[in-house]
Formats: sequence, C-alpha cells, structure tokens
Amino acid sequence: MSDRFNDTISLQETDDKDEARFLRVDKVKFQGCKFTEGKMYEIKRYYGNELVFGYTGEIFLIDDDGKENYSALLLCKTTLYK
Repeated sequence: MSDRFNDTISLQETDDKDEARFLRVDKVKFQGCKFTEGKMYEIKRYYGNELVFGYTGEIFLIDDDGKENYSALLLCKTTLYK
C-alpha cells in the first residue's frame, strides 16, 4: 500500500466528484460489494465515454478482489477526499 493512503492529515473532504482523488468506504450498503468498510481507495478514471462523462472521466476503484468496480458510489456510503 502506498504511503499516500496513510497521509490522511493532508487530505481534505470534498463533495466534488470531479476533484476527488481518494474515496473512503464508510458503509457497504449491499451484500456482494467487494469493498472494506473504513478503507481508503484511490480513485481512477475511465475516459473512453466522452459523450456521457466529458473530460472528467467515469470514476472507478480497484476493489478487494483486484477488479475494476464502477459501482462504489451507488452501493456504498462514501466520503470523497482531494
């Protein structure tokens, strides 16, 4: 795990999904969601669908199984950080 995950003091909460760089899963709302409550994940972006997501890209995370997961914002209560 990268040192930047441990440096949460320098991170600031944000409500803006476009400027967020990290996401903390506060609560997993649905069974089968492969995230750990309380864990911080780096936000990654897919830029292949410009018509829908424009220049900001679609947010996805690498889940605990090591797979791309685009549903964290829908299936989990989260906090965004910049």
